[in-house]
Amino acid sequence: MKHDYQFLWVNTSPALRIFHRNLFNYLAQEFKVGIWEYHQTVDESSTMSKAEELLHKYISNNEQPLHLIGHGMGGTLAWRYARSHPENVASLSLLSVPVQPAIDWQSYYYYHLRSLTYERNCILRLMATSLFPEACPGCIQHITNRLDRDLLEAPSDHSLWKFDLLPQGGVEMPLFLAAAEDDVIAKGILFSDWIEHLKPKDEIWHHKTGGHFFHHWQTTDVGNQVKEFWQQSLFPQRSLATALS
Repeated sequence: MKHDYQFLWVNTSPALRIFHRNLFNYLAQEFKVGIWEYHQTVDESSTMSKAEELLHKYISNNEQPLHLIGHGMGGTLAWRYARSHPENVASLSLLSVPVQPAIDWQSYYYYHLRSLTYERNCILRLMATSLFPEACPGCIQHITNRLDRDLLEAPSDHSLWKFDLLPQGGVEMPLFLAAAEDDVIAKGILFSDWIEHLKPKDEIWHHKTGGHFFHHWQTTDVGNQVKEFWQQSLFPQRSLATALS
């Protein structure tokens, strides 16, 4: 099936989609952006491989490669797909995805669940505070409830008993990376180590604040960076001429 858009937001977390809405709407003001979202039932096995298979079925019949964008686990799925099927991907934009793409908020949660003696809800509240440092105290329980739902609904290769790693590396197509400096998942060496995997025209960008969901709070700054990258991917020669003029 041919899609009438060139850009596709990949989301694996229906419970957390509300935190992508600001950026999606901002990008959609200038670009025609579609959404692919994975919905998992309670009886399904929770694996990223199944999600990648479904994403391929959705994209593979399109006549032109798509520009993929994703945050967190959605970005990891887009990265996996771009490496497996580069012919179908025109560019890749990853938000809050560390150099080890398997590291996500759920792996962070299971690490604390193993190492701390607190109850599940207490650890989820800790996650909410860590992932959303700019959230008001009254919003923390609402965020906690959404994180709890995400553990049930989002595909993941992690659990209390296992933690799977993925190979590290870049992709063939143009790549844009962005994260906040206070992101507990993609901060510091986890994010800066991407540099050794980048091609000459790939881009990496930091924002000082915003936490793991920095694009929710810093929508305009993040959106402008993504828009500029997409323009360069669509019109590389025009971008070069502008830079030289």
